Amino acid sequence: MLFITHNLEEAFLLADRILVLHGGKVQQLGTLEDIFYNPKNRKVAELIGLLNIFDDARVEGYDEASRSTVLKSGDLRIRVNSFNIKPGDKVSWGIHPENITLLLPGSGSEDQDENIYSAYVNNIINKGTKKKITVKLARHNKILTAEVPSQFADVLQLKTGDLCLVKMEISKVVTF
Repeated sequence: MLFITHNLEEAFLLADRILVLHGGKVQQLGTLEDIFYNPKNRKVAELIGLLNIFDDARVEGYDEASRSTVLKSGDLRIRVNSFNIKPGDKVSWGIHPENITLLLPGSGSEDQDENIYSAYVNNIINKGTKKKITVKLARHNKILTAEVPSQFADVLQLKTGDLCLVKMEISKVVTF
């Protein structure tokens, strides 16, 4: 059965496979998981709600010890699990807001091998069961949006201007 919709939630609920079209051209065909966790380009990434997208990365190389690929995005080094990219390639990367973990500064320290960075809270928006928290990385020119359960955000007691740690799981960072 073919079902055409512009409602992403509806598509994810009903479909086994999704074909993403933009401007009359096929952008990506795949399973729900493929589309959501491995978008092929920026259009697909934006469609599935990937708010944190950066188009400025170059592949530095593959790190055997951590089994990850190292990207340089501006002055930020970030590790990803992408294996189909080569040193020197220019790529975009991103992470879903719900895949960013916020930690209190006393719970650890920056660790670029684990994608943990110091950040300042820019803004907090209460969305009921979730809070949308925008942070600016302290040592890098990157702004990220995280979405965390309100109960967890309340335990952190973060306020605008507070210092925190941002953790991006290597397996949750996508490249395209």
